[in-house]
Amino acid sequence: MSSPRLSSLEMGRVLAIFAVVVIHSGPLRGEMYSESINTLSDVINQTCRFAVPFFFLLTGYFVQPKLTQHPKKTFLHYAKPLSLIWLAWSVIYLLLPFRFDVVMSQGYLAERSGYWDFLLKTPLNTLFEGGLVHLWYIPGLLCALGIMALLISKRQEALIVPLALGLYVWGLGAGSYQPIMEGETPIFSRNGPFFSLLMVVAGAEMRRRDIQFSTRTAWAMLIGGMGLCFAEGFNLARYDVWMANHDFLIGTPIMAIGLFALLLNHPNWGNTPLTFALSQRVLGVYVAHFVVMLMLFNVFGAYSIEGIARDALLAPLTLLLSFGLVIALEMSRFTRFLVNMNKPKPQKPSKHAAA
Repeated sequence: MSSPRLSSLEMGRVLAIFAVVVIHSGPLRGEMYSESINTLSDVINQTCRFAVPFFFLLTGYFVQPKLTQHPKKTFLHYAKPLSLIWLAWSVIYLLLPFRFDVVMSQGYLAERSGYWDFLLKTPLNTLFEGGLVHLWYIPGLLCALGIMALLISKRQEALIVPLALGLYVWGLGAGSYQPIMEGETPIFSRNGPFFSLLMVVAGAEMRRRDIQFSTRTAWAMLIGGMGLCFAEGFNLARYDVWMANHDFLIGTPIMAIGLFALLLNHPNWGNTPLTFALSQRVLGVYVAHFVVMLMLFNVFGAYSIEGIARDALLAPLTLLLSFGLVIALEMSRFTRFLVNMNKPKPQKPSKHAAA
């Protein structure tokens, strides 16, 4: 069963990668800003937290028919290329120096050894992240798809939703709500299936059950979920938990599902060639954008670009240069696998070639 690509969802994919870059660039944050401006930075951070949940929802929505019919085959279809992308970029980020000034003054190994030692202190968690922290998305997605495929193949579909909800609560109790619930997880609570499973399952269930929300309800979920995230963040600040550290909260699924439902209700939003051209490169930008961001951090540091100037330039330049990097990597068959999980279709030989 083929799934038509809705322009609104593709537009959502582009908005989500922009939000990811904003999260990682951390605008309006630091000692040079007042406390109120830093609070605004936290609000911006939480506003953008719909991004990765949206990616999970999107995968669940589009993969559901095939995963239900052919669970093992569908899982492997995703697992093989994504694992290769994760491994390749993990190696790149393990080798890429973060601070060029330290390399110049103390040497390459001096700069890298501290980071390698940091990762080796928590080897299990590193396995669920990779060479740099943002790569956790790929193992998280594969954990979710793997669990769903296993339970479907064993005809235990009824366990999927309860397990997803249970893992989400467990993750909250050991993550953002740890000061209150005092929970523990064997790996960092954001990683693995703790949050990814619920979001992928939510997307799949919306497709399987044809769940639809009115536009008014979708807006209410989006705004209400976002407001709940803000309320949770400000409340948890009483326990010395920084708002920008909250990857997922109680309001996060509500916010993300609201946005997803809203875009489903308006399938023609963003219906331009540019939307589709950008959206097909979002995975590549996600895994590669830290290369660009690290370069910009070093350039800005060398030229003392900071404050408002840094914040105004970092996210837009990262996005622009990251899309450029992805396009450049796509141009060679030797590097295309780094940014694209789909194998190029073999071209049919012409009549002259066949002769």
